[in-house]
Amino acid sequence: MANIMDYLDWRGDIPFEVDGYNEVDNLVFSTMAYIDFDGVVGGMEDDKPLSIDQVNDRYWRLHSEKEIKDRKAFVSDAPFILKKMAGSRRYRDMRLLHYINAVDENLTLQLSAITIIPGDGSVYVAYRGTDDSLIGWKEDFLFAYKDMTVGQRASVEYLDTTLNSLPGDLIPYVGGHSKGGNFAVFAAAFCNQHIRDRIKSVYSNDGPGFVSEVIHTREYQGIKDKIVKYTPEFSFIGALMTEDADSIIVKSDENGAYQHDPFSWQVMRNHLVRSDDMTSSSKLLNDTLGRWVSNEPMEKRALFIDILFDLFKEAGVTKASELGKNRIKTSVAMVNALRKLPADDRMEFLGILKDLAKSGGDALKDAILDVETEARNNTW
Repeated sequence: MANIMDYLDWRGDIPFEVDGYNEVDNLVFSTMAYIDFDGVVGGMEDDKPLSIDQVNDRYWRLHSEKEIKDRKAFVSDAPFILKKMAGSRRYRDMRLLHYINAVDENLTLQLSAITIIPGDGSVYVAYRGTDDSLIGWKEDFLFAYKDMTVGQRASVEYLDTTLNSLPGDLIPYVGGHSKGGNFAVFAAAFCNQHIRDRIKSVYSNDGPGFVSEVIHTREYQGIKDKIVKYTPEFSFIGALMTEDADSIIVKSDENGAYQHDPFSWQVMRNHLVRSDDMTSSSKLLNDTLGRWVSNEPMEKRALFIDILFDLFKEAGVTKASELGKNRIKTSVAMVNALRKLPADDRMEFLGILKDLAKSGGDALKDAILDVETEARNNTW
């Protein structure tokens, strides 16, 4: 089935005045945030935007196609979007500016963003999702117990700064994929009031939700009707934390957790292909995480996540991709690291792990009961 790269081939010659901005453009722009624009697009101190042709030329002067293809990181094909955009009628007036990429292990911070001016009278502020670094993944899990992470605070500052520097007649859209979707919604909710009022839509493409303390704020409720959330049929990242926005379920060419990849989402003309429902395994996972978050006190969630990522660090794991490369070696290293913990912390960690397993068991039991009830209510 077609994806966003096919969309760029098929619709790249159709200008915005003929077929206006749509949800696939949103997915394309949010995926562009994964491109490493270091040395290509200026930072916050540089208010001069670059054309898409300039960006494409500069990028491929620094990188080769072989280098990009050899990368094994998530969404590593994102730079090839530039080649398809450059010279196309639809994106020929596009300009980019204000690239940031901040990573700080001590602060558990991984924030990257780019401001895109498509050329149709709008501006799209795109936040990058979780990269392969364990820092980025830990920040995802901080959403389980923090009402504001360092990255979320920085996302607000970025949105205020970049939009304040641009003409006020541009129509703002804010979006991102994965953690970038969470940043987009948070920034849109807690930015300056005059910015918030101008925002037309906020896109969370399979992004994590929030703790209830955030959802019940006046600021979040004020932009709730502007949130557009897309989730594939199987979702793990998008299932994290409480959600207060209905998801549009979309089809993917991948299975299981690999459906998180935006390049796998199916595209038909100028829209994402819809699905009727999420998979049963995804529902079970969502229910398990939801029960655990609801039942586990916030301080225990914090302790569990801190210990878990300390164990990864002690075991020598620095990238999420390393977890699946040598599972036996990693498991042994994790067990050895767990043994080194103080007895109280070790028992607390194992106790919380047991609670998480119980939440999964309860969710599975309820899922089976739901199936049995449905069977009894149907005539075969």
